[in-house]
Amino acid sequence: MHRGGCRCGSTNGRPDSSAVIVELNWLPWRDRRLSLQYTAYQKFNGSRTNYDGFGRNAKDNNTLYLVAWFPF
Repeated sequence: MHRGGCRCGSTNGRPDSSAVIVELNWLPWRDRRLSLQYTAYQKFNGSRTNYDGFGRNAKDNNTLYLVAWFPF
C-alpha cells in the first residue's frame, strides 16, 4: 500500500488550477445556437510551468470548443 500521498500529476502536491474562459454565442434563429469557447490556463495542477515533472506547462492544456445546438 502506498503511504506517501498522491501527487496525482502535480510535482508540488497542490492540484489547484486557474484559467480564463471566453465564450461567444450566436443565435441565428430562436431555436438554434452556435458557441465558441476558449479556455486559457494560467496555472494547472499547482504550477505555471513543468507542473508534472515532464516539462508540460499550464498553457499546454488550453482548449477550444465549437458547439452547435439544434433541438429536435
